[in-house]
Amino acid sequence: MRQLSLFGTRKEAAGPVPRPSVSRLASRRVLKWAAMALAGGGIVAAAIWVIQPGTLEGVGGDIRAGFVSATASAGMTVQSIRTEGQHQTSPAAIHAAVGVDLGTPIFGVDLAAARDRIQEIGWVESVTVERHLPSTIHVRIVERAPVALWQRNQRLVMVDRTGAEIAGGSVNQFSHLPIIVGEGALQHMPPLLDAMATDPALSGRVQAAIWIGGRRWTLQFDNGLEAKLPESEIGAAWARLVKEIGDHRLLDEPIAVVDLRLPDRTIFRARPPELPADDRT
Repeated sequence: MRQLSLFGTRKEAAGPVPRPSVSRLASRRVLKWAAMALAGGGIVAAAIWVIQPGTLEGVGGDIRAGFVSATASAGMTVQSIRTEGQHQTSPAAIHAAVGVDLGTPIFGVDLAAARDRIQEIGWVESVTVERHLPSTIHVRIVERAPVALWQRNQRLVMVDRTGAEIAGGSVNQFSHLPIIVGEGALQHMPPLLDAMATDPALSGRVQAAIWIGGRRWTLQFDNGLEAKLPESEIGAAWARLVKEIGDHRLLDEPIAVVDLRLPDRTIFRARPPELPADDRT
């Protein structure tokens, strides 16, 4: 089989020319109808502008409605809503927030309004909503990552690194996270988390971090040990605490408090001896 090149010379064909798929042909047909509808709307608008100048804004809504109707007739309607990036957020909650029924004209979907509604879901940090022609609404979300439990008004709520509350999640599912306590604690939490991240094994044993007097942290460990950190240089203070715990096996010894507030010394306080069982009554 021989065919003409674009330059008029003849050359041997490499093989049979592949036929476009049915879906590709359908997409081309849809796009052709959309282009015709858009061009037709522009012609109508120009004609109205010539005949009666100054009325284009008044007919803009009608032109848009005609375009939406024409593209819908050409098959450009919502047939699926695809979601990406969700782990804690249910697809049902996302679909409800999109607020679009199957069969809705795809150009009739208000993407900005859908995005704003999805943004209100507790787990969602950011979201993009797009039309994937001819028939899909695509939602891509980034979820908040819980890093701590904040004690507020005698109850615990999950917060992300910025201190934003994560509503709608189960606190019990994240009971392994440290509890943050104290007025203004969330604003000072990121440097502490950065320091603790250098030793995940030890930070995993921190049950609570208490912001004291708007100046410094006291950490409570799962064995009852309290570590009083200085007001400044939290990274160096954490590194010093890691060394003291390792050198003196503080999590295995009957130590109640390790005080690091003084730069040139560490103060330890032992736990009071336990009373015999007969003397506790």
